[in-house]
Amino acid sequence: VNKVCNFQELLDVRHSVMLLGPAGCGKTTIWNVLQDAHNIDHHVSGRKACVAETVNPKSVTGNELYGYMTLAKDWKDGVLSIIMRGMSKNIAEQGYHDYQTSKWVVLDGDIDAVWIESMNTVMDD
Repeated sequence: VNKVCNFQELLDVRHSVMLLGPAGCGKTTIWNVLQDAHNIDHHVSGRKACVAETVNPKSVTGNELYGYMTLAKDWKDGVLSIIMRGMSKNIAEQGYHDYQTSKWVVLDGDIDAVWIESMNTVMDD
């Protein structure tokens, strides 16, 4: 319970938070319990206040994860840009709505030097 409360306190003051630790230490449980707490009354309304999209960043290439510019200078969306746009614009077809007060993108997988450096840059912006 203490770790869940600590996680909420971090989310209250930061727009990006990382839960790090070895496999089996409870990282997934922490954010799942907090998400369930945010959605405690959703059974009445049927509308979840907190949604999460989970992506394994090692399952796709860097370009597929973040997106990239083609040689013709056209932008091709990656998994994260599609999710982030859907969340920010409340695209109902993707399951995002304005009544959702918390929208999380969860990168669940082993940390890799390549994708984590790119993510640090994104998080700094």
